[in-house]
Parts: sequence; structure tokens; C-alpha cells
Amino acid sequence: VYTSNQYDLTRHFQIEKNRSFFKIINKVSMSSITIEPHTPAVFVKPILYGNTAKHFGTKRDSDGHTHKWTLYVRSFYQEDLSTYISRVQFRLHETYTNNIRVVTHAPFEIEESGWGEFETQITLYFVDPNEKPVIFYHHLKLFSTEPDVVTGKEALVNEFYDELVFHEPSEQLARLLICSKANPSPVDEKEYALQKSETLAKIKTARQRVKNEIQELTERLRITQENIKRIRQRSVDQICVPGTFIGLLNEAIE
Repeated sequence: VYTSNQYDLTRHFQIEKNRSFFKIINKVSMSSITIEPHTPAVFVKPILYGNTAKHFGTKRDSDGHTHKWTLYVRSFYQEDLSTYISRVQFRLHETYTNNIRVVTHAPFEIEESGWGEFETQITLYFVDPNEKPVIFYHHLKLFSTEPDVVTGKEALVNEFYDELVFHEPSEQLARLLICSKANPSPVDEKEYALQKSETLAKIKTARQRVKNEIQELTERLRITQENIKRIRQRSVDQICVPGTFIGLLNEAIE
């Protein structure tokens, strides 16, 4: 299993297709499902991960903390992730007591407080122990320039969309993936569709910028090499002029 970030960016945001699939599957009872052995199968599970943070309004005297925050992994379709995820490990900054936190049931989240931002490591372990754990990183964000977030009236939300891609899972895990029950509550997909569009546009722009820079550097290198060649040739021509020491030496040799 891997996240779509590790596999193929174009797999992101296949939301409508997955949603229709889940609606059909949720009507099927687990006992009626048969998985053909050795049949190649790919299962995609959309997830959200990130953190929320809210300013206390003032620095806490006891420890200097300024924010309360929640770090989490959730299902995009509000499924019960514990159907196929056995535990989630959150690795925090080493200054936290017991900085490795393990959550063994949904909701897979932890609450803490602090005053600084840092990178966290999140590891997903699956019900099938033969499935390799998935590890990814998240920058825990506390600060924003939004006035209501700065004053603590509103919480900051720093959230990302990704997909868990299971390639030919075991029969046991395949059953669990199919039967994980989704909450029928509507999910706002516009924000993530916009993120997809913006991300792809940024990638396209970045690729074009890199291409332009490579072309510019290649042209500059060509011009530099030509200048070096001309300078070398000019130097050779000058030292071989008749009447100079090198010129007389060349004449004597000839």
C-alpha cells in the first residue's frame, strides 16, 4: 500500500468515481462478497490528514504555550478507518513528553498544546500485518495572518487530501476495504477539486520555468565556450607572430 503522492499525482481527486463505487458497495453485505483468488485488484481509499489550531488569546503562564491543536487522519468519505487501519502512530517534536503517540481506534487524532510549529511523522498500520505501514509527514501549523485566527476567534485548519492505494491486497483486507461503511453525509468536494486545479497549474508553471532556465543556461554555456575558444585562438595567434620569441623559435625549428 502507498499513498498516491508516492505513486502518481494524476490519481488524486478521483472523487466522483470513488463516491459512486462506495455507494454501490455499501449496499452489499460482507457475507455475500467473494474475492477471486489471485485476481489483480486495486483499492483506493481517500483520506484527509492535517491539523487544526486555535490561539488561547494570550500566552499561558504555566508553560508559555499559545495554542491548542489537534493532529489527525480521517476518511474523506467519513468511513470508519479502524475497519482496515489497526493503529496510527504520531511522532511529535522531541520536546514533548512521550513524543511518540499511538492511537488504536477511531478517531485517529491527538490533542495537545504548544507555542511552536514543527514537522510531524504519521505512520498508518493496517489490520493485515502483511501490509507494509505507510509513513508520511505533516508540518504542524499554528500561525496565520487571518485576523480572526490570530485573535483566536476562529481555528486554523491546515488539511490535505491524499489517497491510500492498495495494490492486490490479501483476501481478508480486500473484504474489509470493500465493506468499510461510509457516512452518507454530503462531503464538499469543490475545495479539493480547486486544490487539484491549482496544484496542477503550479506544477505546469514550475516545469515551464525549469525548462526556460535550462534553455537559458544552455545558451549561456554555449556562448561562454565559444568565447573561451576565441580567446585561446587569439592567444595562440599572438604568441606565434613573426619577430616574437615564440615566432623566432618556431622559425628556427622549421
